[in-house]
Amino acid sequence: MFGLVRYLKGYRACAVLGPLLKFLEALMETFVPFIMSDIIDVGINTGDTAYVFRRGLLLVFIAVLGWIFSLSAQYFNARASMGFGLNLRNALFDKILSMDMETVDRFSIPSLITRTTTDVVRSQTGLNMFLRLILRNPFIVLGAIIMSGIINVKVMIFYIILVPVISLGFFLTIKFARPFYNKIQQGIDRITSFCRENIIGVRSVRAFGIQEDERKHFENETDELFENQVKADRIAALNTPINTLLVNGCVILVLVIGSSFVNDGRLLNGSIIALVNYLFQILLAVERTATLIDAFNKANVSSKRIKEVLDSESPEHLDNGSELEIDANAPLVEFKNVSFSYDKNGSCALSDISFTLNEGQTLGIIGGTGSGKSTLLSLLQGIYPATEGSVLIGGKDVKEADPVALRKMFSVVQQKPMLFSGTIRDNIKFGNPEAADEEIDRALKASVADEFVYDKEGGLNFSVEYGGRNLSGGQKQRLALARAFVRLADILVLDDATSALDYVTESKIRRYVTGQGTNSKTKVIVSQRISAVLLCDRIIVLEDGCVKGSGTHEELLESCDTYKEIYLSQTGDLEEAES
Repeated sequence: MFGLVRYLKGYRACAVLGPLLKFLEALMETFVPFIMSDIIDVGINTGDTAYVFRRGLLLVFIAVLGWIFSLSAQYFNARASMGFGLNLRNALFDKILSMDMETVDRFSIPSLITRTTTDVVRSQTGLNMFLRLILRNPFIVLGAIIMSGIINVKVMIFYIILVPVISLGFFLTIKFARPFYNKIQQGIDRITSFCRENIIGVRSVRAFGIQEDERKHFENETDELFENQVKADRIAALNTPINTLLVNGCVILVLVIGSSFVNDGRLLNGSIIALVNYLFQILLAVERTATLIDAFNKANVSSKRIKEVLDSESPEHLDNGSELEIDANAPLVEFKNVSFSYDKNGSCALSDISFTLNEGQTLGIIGGTGSGKSTLLSLLQGIYPATEGSVLIGGKDVKEADPVALRKMFSVVQQKPMLFSGTIRDNIKFGNPEAADEEIDRALKASVADEFVYDKEGGLNFSVEYGGRNLSGGQKQRLALARAFVRLADILVLDDATSALDYVTESKIRRYVTGQGTNSKTKVIVSQRISAVLLCDRIIVLEDGCVKGSGTHEELLESCDTYKEIYLSQTGDLEEAES
């Protein structure tokens, strides 16, 4: 947890003031039993009411002062821990946004969500308890022992022996509970992942009627989490009976020892009460220290998980407004013998891919499901690094490019478009924050989205729910296209972007894309439909991650059997295919 101290930046003064004020509160607390002893032994025994009143006022003053110190300490501790959580959460979110996809895949999305939420809260809570108790508890124990020594040295020696004995029971329970905390966090990760999959895929779950299977799977995961939590809590719960036994046993011992001293005249009644109070202070401080260590162990597990993310190697999130330096004499896009595997020890998703794309050209990529089309686009945008070979943009290897400057060159419509909660205008402005309503209107018309947008209540101000849940698949695709069309980018990338559209709507959009209406002169169109790539300057045919053919539509019909097979399966026009 101490490895995250740098995220206290801006709140370090609060982190220092809080424990110091808690220390002063503890100082006030240690004086109370001693003054109470004085009131009983001097004031009450002698019947000196004035003395009792004066010492009583002193107690009130100490109580008020302690209350002020405690209240101030709570404020500074809370501010420091909340500020720590704020900085940590922001740093995590920024880190996740800057991660390459390999790193995201390694951690998994559900785990990253858990680390940004649950783990941050646990770390924040652990820090809060640490600041509250780190100075207070040791001083309470030390102060109580010293004050008891002022009353009676032999009792002080008894307390010195007693502290490690009573501490041992608390710390042993914490030690045995510690291994379960990491298992609990891993269980939360799995449950988060399972819930996410089932909530997103709830329609598929219902369509296949597997609700009962998924429910049993979920119950198994929650049962395992429950068992680990119960085991940890069962061990931690031993603290209470151990504490009760120790408190009562120690009180009896103090009373037995103290009573013999009273009989011998070495102690007064008030001193016995003070010694019992100091004993309670010691026991309570040890118990709170055990609780602190318990919370600190949980926070430490969470902090290590957070630190793993923050220390992971991934491209820095640079956004300095710089543009990618492009060699005007080099092709805009060039793949040189590129191979790629998602798993370094697994089979290649792409093998020995080579092609060039010049500025102003339109490239079509076609192939069956799993042929590597979307993977190729991921390498083009630098989302994944090539395992072998080089991907060049304007003569510059994408591995060496500023990722932000690189992404600014692309305007992308993904295979599964993602819309964000907000208005339609907000979603389209993701493509170009400076876009005026006139530009948005042109983009909506180009994507044929104007047919439904202006019919909705509020038009551009219509509220889109998370993920576009209140829109159909075709409507989401058309808004995603409008978002891409409004963007000022060098290369327009369409990844099967019209799969949910009817042929008439697709035809209108295709005419706009292949014409000169878009902001991007260079286009890359990925599709399983021949009609989408028919008019491209060049078409690449992919099959099992390999290039099976490359050329124009006419050239491929003559030279590529795979392309000819796709064409025949979609059009049935055998005469044209053979001509």
